[in-house]
Formats: sequence, structure tokens, C-alpha cells
Amino acid sequence: MQKREIDLILTKSISRFARNTEDCLHYVRLLKGPQIPVIFETERLDTSQMDSEFFLAMLGANSQAESEATSSRVKWGVRAAFRDGKVRYQYKRWLEYRKCEDGKPEIVPEEAAIVRRIFDAYLAGHSLKALKHILEEEKISTKTGLTEWSVPSIQNILKNEKYTRDALLQKTYTPNIFDHRSKVNNGELAKYYVSDCLPIIVEPDIFQQVQMEMARRRAKRATSEKAKNPL
Repeated sequence: MQKREIDLILTKSISRFARNTEDCLHYVRLLKGPQIPVIFETERLDTSQMDSEFFLAMLGANSQAESEATSSRVKWGVRAAFRDGKVRYQYKRWLEYRKCEDGKPEIVPEEAAIVRRIFDAYLAGHSLKALKHILEEEKISTKTGLTEWSVPSIQNILKNEKYTRDALLQKTYTPNIFDHRSKVNNGELAKYYVSDCLPIIVEPDIFQQVQMEMARRRAKRATSEKAKNPL
């Protein structure tokens, strides 16, 4: 930036340029050094023509307030849907379901077979790393078409209650609208359990056995680590 490889920055609005007023002022000041102006189309503001930062700060504060209000409305709508037991079907992220013509989810047989195989292999004693190796060695693709699997993604499959036809809603939430980072909901917000909302892929007793086995392995690892590192 200091080499002035950019002559001008044209952006739709202040809200698209920075997350909040503080960041907006910071980057505008930073760009003043190499004399790179920023033009905000919506606000009709050119920083090269500014005599003071007051107007930019005021507009930035208004933009931030609008973003926060919009985010609050969206969150309220999502949480209201959760309270009503409405499940959001994320077909792009789910390995085993697709949207049927009537708008409801249906099973993708070949993908459901992969899920069942992962559950069976885990109960047979395979570790998450071993499952990753098996899936990659057989060139089984993920939902996004990749042949490289991650251990966390396999673990998420084993912990996904939706395969038993039920759904736990609001397992995560986003506390800050500006960084968009989600957090695990450990009681900060209400959770909602919806039964019989999906076609069943994994029998509930198999799912519970897997959860118990995962807990047993976690406890065993914790005991092993404690033995290696005694107080």
C-alpha cells in the first residue's frame, strides 16, 4: 500500500468498507499516507475532498447502527423459527440428504451408505484417523467433492443427531455481528429438539452406542494424559 500500487478505492457503502466506525476511520487514515482516496457511492463521499473526519464518523456510526439493527432482526427471525420447531435444511453441507420435489429432504442412498459405514467402522474399533485413511484410500468424496477428509468432519458426522431423524436446533450462535464467528451454545441460549423431521439413516440405538464409545475414548485419553503428566 505504501508503494501506491492502488490509485483509488471505490466502494458501494461504508458498511461494505469496514465492520465498524473505528475500523473505517483507521483505514481511511492509513490510506491518506500514500494519498489513496476512498469513494463511498451510497454516501456520495470522497475522502480526498474531506476537510474533517466528523462527517465520515457520523455516517459510519449510522451505518454501524443499521447493520446492528438488521442483524438483530435476522437473529430474531431465526430464533423464532427455532422456537416453532422449523428445521433449516442445509443440503450443501449434509452428505446424505437432498431436496425432494415437494421441498422436503430425501435420502441419497450412496451417501447414506457412507455415513452408515463410518458409524459401523467406529463401533468396530477404528479411530477417527483410521477412518480418514480408509475414506481417502478408497477415494470416497466429501459433500463438496474433495477426496481429502478431515478428522473434525468425520467426528461431526458421528455426533450428528439428524441421522436418527431428529434435530437439535441452535447448537451454535454468533455473539458478534462483526467477526461472524460462531460459538458452541453451552446454555447461553435455549436449544430446541425436533423429532421425526428427517428420513432416518442411523438407528437411534447405534447412534447412542457411538456417543457412549466416543465418551469412553475421551475418558481413556484423559486418564492416559493425566498419568503422563502427574501433578
